[in-house]
Amino acid sequence: MPRPSSLLRVAAVPSTVALVVVTGVGPIATDSYVAALPAVQDSLDTSAAVAQLTLTAFIVGMAAGQILFGPVSDGRGRRRLLVGGAIVFTLASALCAVAPTGALLVAARLVQGLAAGSGIAIGRAVVGDAYPPAEAARRYGTLASIVFLGPVLAPAAGGLILTVGDWRTVFVVLTFFGVLMILAAGLGLPETLPPEQRHGGGLGAAVRRMRDLGGEWSFMRHVCLQCLTICGFFTYIGGSSFVLQEVYGISESTYALVFAVNACAMAATSMLFRFAIGRVSPARLRVIGMAVSTSAAVGVLACAGAERVAGSPPPLAIVWVLLSVLVGGMGLTIPSATALGQEAGRRARGTAAALQGGLAFFCGAAVTPLTGLIGYDTLLPMAALMSGFFLLALLTLTVWFGIRETGGAASANGENMKVTGSPELHS
Repeated sequence: MPRPSSLLRVAAVPSTVALVVVTGVGPIATDSYVAALPAVQDSLDTSAAVAQLTLTAFIVGMAAGQILFGPVSDGRGRRRLLVGGAIVFTLASALCAVAPTGALLVAARLVQGLAAGSGIAIGRAVVGDAYPPAEAARRYGTLASIVFLGPVLAPAAGGLILTVGDWRTVFVVLTFFGVLMILAAGLGLPETLPPEQRHGGGLGAAVRRMRDLGGEWSFMRHVCLQCLTICGFFTYIGGSSFVLQEVYGISESTYALVFAVNACAMAATSMLFRFAIGRVSPARLRVIGMAVSTSAAVGVLACAGAERVAGSPPPLAIVWVLLSVLVGGMGLTIPSATALGQEAGRRARGTAAALQGGLAFFCGAAVTPLTGLIGYDTLLPMAALMSGFFLLALLTLTVWFGIRETGGAASANGENMKVTGSPELHS
């Protein structure tokens, strides 16, 4: 373990609170100022496209940051990169707060996203380094849920900030959060990857690790499956505001309530995952979560069909419940997939976290605008996209993983993990 910095003292073991801060602040920064996008456009005298590009730049940066810095941490160690990423995030947030032009704000948001992505990937790797598989799975559940809940809850938090300030105030608050990240990484997270377990620190070595692990099917099948489910989930995130407000005529405040209740459903099932993981294998929890979300998506598609037949949409309450169930299923699917993927790629945990998280975010960013492009004057486009992605994911699970992981007998490895904490989390 490297000598502690003269400024910040290293903790003996990773702090869960510190891991939550390091991995959670970035996702909160994703869209916390989304309600103020028109104000961003006006105050910077720029176009709506540039204002929206500030969101896209951050999401792309967060995906790229995971892919770039996760493999580097397998060669250079975790702690220095975590502290460095927190410092860069803080400086980029401060630059966002004072940015005089739209172009500079977009650039600062890209850098901010890169730094946030590094914390997400390396934080997951720290968990795999420090804890045995069963306990690591619980902590993956917490971190993965925070990463994907952050963009869901951030608009509500940003809305509260906007009641006392403008969009620049949001970035001032994120700057303070960045300072918390620095303290969390410096005081709460030790170096968990000793020099003898590192794989070479150069960029070329990092690329080779990515190519090597990316060609390993036992790992990449988990990544591909997660990407499909994330596509279905982000279709909801990107399209539900347009669809529900257009089809049902609800207000922004009512939609915020719908979004918040659905986020609570995901938070509840994420807690359920933590309690269940010692008794039920991650593979089975993933099947349950995917089946729940797929059934709900198909239910929304049935509502869309009824809308076309009847000429009017079904009651909002029915669609709301189905969307809440869909989001709730992701509270089981995302942490299960994270645990299974990290264990499958355990020989290079930083690289595994990079590929799993980075590719999922890239896929999410790609599908987010689809509903707006195809149309949102009825339920059908969003419902068809969600159902298509989730059904394809469930079919993929059946084909690639076999009957043991799709509801039949539990795999022997999964059962061993439940009782003994065996490192074999996947079949």
